[in-house]
Amino acid sequence: MKTISRIAILAVALCAIGTAALRADQSPPPPQAAQEQAAGKLLQASDWPNAAVAYQALAAKEAENPRAWFGLGVALHETGKYADAIDAFLKAEARQYINANQIRFRLARADAKLGRADQALAELERLAASGFTNATLLQSADLSSVATDARFAAVTAQINRNAKPCESDPLFRKFDFWIGDWDVQPTGAPRAPVGAGSKVEKILDGCVIFENWTPPGGRAGKSFNSYNTAKKQWEQYWVDAGGQITFYVGNFRDDGNLYYEADQFGSSNRIRMTFFNQGADQVRQLGHLSTDGGKTWTVSFDLTYVRKKPI
Repeated sequence: MKTISRIAILAVALCAIGTAALRADQSPPPPQAAQEQAAGKLLQASDWPNAAVAYQALAAKEAENPRAWFGLGVALHETGKYADAIDAFLKAEARQYINANQIRFRLARADAKLGRADQALAELERLAASGFTNATLLQSADLSSVATDARFAAVTAQINRNAKPCESDPLFRKFDFWIGDWDVQPTGAPRAPVGAGSKVEKILDGCVIFENWTPPGGRAGKSFNSYNTAKKQWEQYWVDAGGQITFYVGNFRDDGNLYYEADQFGSSNRIRMTFFNQGADQVRQLGHLSTDGGKTWTVSFDLTYVRKKPI
């Protein structure tokens, strides 16, 4: 298993995501006075023994300061005093330390070092359930004793899903059949040696299907296609080189095809655009136009995308 340095783990952990709100009846911790700043400098310098002494004194003076207990826990952990570190982390948690995920991750590491696999894995499961997204931290050498456990694999998978939610959401993956490098020509006509081109990519960790349209003549264009989870609909935002903008909305139907509809740019017309999934290497794109408010429709374009073969 790959490992990262203890200093790197500390640096990333201190920036981990997840904030626990203060209780309504709890005052915020005091600002950092000179004593705490001095202890923090020792921690940043990885001077763990002296940092432990400094934070122990700070915790004795400011017993309700969660930062004091967390800093003490870090220093104790790095000097190999894992049980004492757990006690400090739990005190920081009880005092509503600002980042709950830091506490969970540190508890998991300390429990793993003590051979308490169930407790370590339970903390990691809490971490994953909270929406934590930094799977890199799981490479910590402190977790090597639990890294082969099936529960650890499940935690890793959940954190990866947290980091890239669109990738694992089947609603976002429905339009993946359009991804590819395509030769595009009129449907039903003999195919010319070269047609329009369309390169369709998955970007932003699978949250957007991004189209790059390049006709042999006329205006190039691009579109962003994404599933709107709030409105439960697919949306396409199209812009071409002439400044024409069209915003489509629609959904997949039971036939597996995507049906878009929009107002036509610069007019009172309505337009439709349907994507037909015709197998691994072909997609049909059919357009319709209505000039009477959607009472009647006529075909405005009919194109077939054929996947380009590797050269």
